[in-house]
This record gives sequence, structure tokens and C-alpha cells, in this order.
Amino acid sequence: MEFYDILRSLTTNVMMSALLFTLAQPKYRKWTLWTALSAIALLDLAMNVFFYLRNDYSALAAADILFFILVGAAVKPLFRETLMQWLFNCFTAMNIYAIAVIISYHLCDFFPHPYYAITMLRALLFAAAILLFRKRLRPLYRQAAEHWSVYLFVSVGLFMNFAWYFVGGDNVEQMLTDQVVPLVLLIVLVLLVYLSIFLSLHKTLRETALREENLKMQSERELVRQRLTLMDEAVRQMSVVQHDRRHFNHTLSYLLREGETAQAIILLDRQTESLPQKPQTYCENVSVNAAVSYYAEQAKRQGIRCDIRLNISQTPGVDELSLAMAVSNLMENAIHAVSALPEEQRTLRFTAVDTGQLLLELTNPYAETVTLDENGLPTARAEGHGRGTQSVAAFVKRCGGELVYHVSDGVFKVQLLL
Repeated sequence: MEFYDILRSLTTNVMMSALLFTLAQPKYRKWTLWTALSAIALLDLAMNVFFYLRNDYSALAAADILFFILVGAAVKPLFRETLMQWLFNCFTAMNIYAIAVIISYHLCDFFPHPYYAITMLRALLFAAAILLFRKRLRPLYRQAAEHWSVYLFVSVGLFMNFAWYFVGGDNVEQMLTDQVVPLVLLIVLVLLVYLSIFLSLHKTLRETALREENLKMQSERELVRQRLTLMDEAVRQMSVVQHDRRHFNHTLSYLLREGETAQAIILLDRQTESLPQKPQTYCENVSVNAAVSYYAEQAKRQGIRCDIRLNISQTPGVDELSLAMAVSNLMENAIHAVSALPEEQRTLRFTAVDTGQLLLELTNPYAETVTLDENGLPTARAEGHGRGTQSVAAFVKRCGGELVYHVSDGVFKVQLLL
């Protein structure tokens, strides 16, 4: 066993663990992850030393593969991914590990001190992969992990091809020398497969962004329509008031000229009671208030009792137009659900609290069966429905917030943390 063996092993272990942690979404603070990374590196180094002392590099290759599979299972609780998403991360990291080992083995002879050059090459290859994922591929990779059911078996299949070469023979160094052409072709295949995955996801994300932009434009038009409706209602009420005021003034003038003071007072009292009430202000934010006012009026016309208490400032910390559209979609869905109930059960409660983060909660009873999909979103009951729910989910995702739906005991609750 030589020093360069220990250096190569330690470098490979650290970079492999760092790559795996880069691909995943950590659940805890960095010091926890660094502690885990250090423990993994030391354990694998101890195992590698054992095989170095026996000069058995073939068994070491197989042991390393098994070790990282076991480590992947052990550290899964430190990350947010589901089990299948985590497996996708592990097999992707193992594929990159295999590529780094093969390329560094064949390129090290072009450098002085090949035994140290192989360590340097592995470090550079892993570092390049980590930077690439951090700077360019993270959003695309997150989409691939979320759609693990499509891509997991691809990554597993590619890993099995690498594993067959590393584990199938008796001499891993001889295999790397003799099978150079098949291994290079396999590396090209792996790179092309992942490139195709990322390009297809990039196209999908662009199409999704375009759909979201179209939804936002539709939402903007809807908000303008709501504001115009409120303005038209205010103008209509003012026209009625002005029309009635002329008749009122003539009547009041006649009563005063005739000395009917008591009747004039009664007429004035009735006029005061009949004047339109000042529109209710639900929150300080103009856009959200317009949306809430519109749907609160719609609810009132359908006999729905609303308990609305909103603490939303003029600057809520998120795009206020998108927030108003999310509120519109939530209230529209709630009104639609409640309108199918008997009149005495038609209620909805909408609250918003700003504690540095904006927490919105809307609850309402429901009559029909409500089911949630694998993402925790209500499933659409008919073709063409559910776009409002998707729009709300997209808005919350853009804000980096949380969206939670609860369905229990005939009560439907949605919570947004922004």
C-alpha cells in the first residue's frame, strides 16, 4: 500500500459523497451533512486500506459499488427526496463515478507521476460535474428526479452496464485496459442519454413557463374584469342615487314650503338609511382587495356567508398580481363547492396573517367526494377543470413557498405559506 493509494481513495470518497449531496435536497443544516460526509469518507477509506493491503483491486471495485449503495440507503433520512427519487440520485452518482474512474485511468498516463495524476483527474472530473449541476443543471435535474418513474430505470440500466464490467471480471485493471473501446462507447451512450433527458426537460420547462405566462395574462385580464365590474357597480349605484336625489330634493322642498317639518325629517331619515354603504375593505393591498371584493359579492348573491379577515399589506413580499390571481382561484373554487350545499351550510372562512411570512388559509364545507393526487393537489372531476389549482400550485412553487390541502370530516382546507 502506497500513499498515493490512500490519497486517491480519500479524494474519490469525498468527491463522490459531495456529488451525491449536491444532487439531493438536504433536510438539515450543512454541519450535519459535513459530519455525514466525513464519516462516509473515513469508513470507505478504512475499507479501501483493507483491500490495498491485500493488493486486491478487483475486489475493491466491487466493494466500493456495494459500499456506496449501502451508504445511499443509510443517509437517505438526511434528505427530502422520496425513496425512488433518492435511488435515482444514487444511480446517477454511481454512473458519474464510473465515468470518472474510467477516464482518469486512461488519461493519467499522459501526465508525469500517473499514480498522482489519476487522483487529480478524478477530483477535476467530480468537481466539474458538481459545478455543472449547481450552476446549470439543478432545475432540470430536479424535474428529472420528480419524474423518477420515467428516468429511474434508464439510470439503473446504465449503471448495470458499468457494474457488469467492474464486477464481472477477475482483474479490474486488465478489464480497463482490454475493454477500452466498449467502455468509451458506453460513456458516450451515458452522456447522450442524460443529454437527451436534460434537453427534453428543458423543452418541457419552457413549454410549462409559456403556459404559466399565458395563465398569468389570463389572470391579469380576469383581475381587470373584476375591477371593471366593481367600478360599473359603483357607477350604477351612483346613477341610481343621483336619479333618486332629484326626486327626493323636489319632495323635500315641497314639504318644507308647506311647513311639514315632521314629514321632512322622516323623509331625511329614510333617505339616509337607503344610501349605499361604503364598500368594505378587506386588506390594504389594492389588487388582492379587488379580487376578494369581487368574489365576496359573488358569494353574497349565492347566499354564502363569508368570514374574511385578511392582514395583507400593500407590499406583501411576493408578486401582488400573482397573489391576487391565486386568491381569486381559491375563492372561485370555494364558492363553486359551497354553492352545491343547502343554504344553511353555505359558509366559507378566509384568513391571512403576516408574520414575516404570509400565511393564507381558506376553509369551506363540501358535498362531493374530494380526492388528492400524489402531489397532494385536488384531482379535477371533469376535463378542463383543475387549471385554477394548477395555477395556484405554480405560483407557490415560484415563490418557494408551501401549499397544503386538507380534506376531513366534510371540511376542505387549503393553506399557503409564502
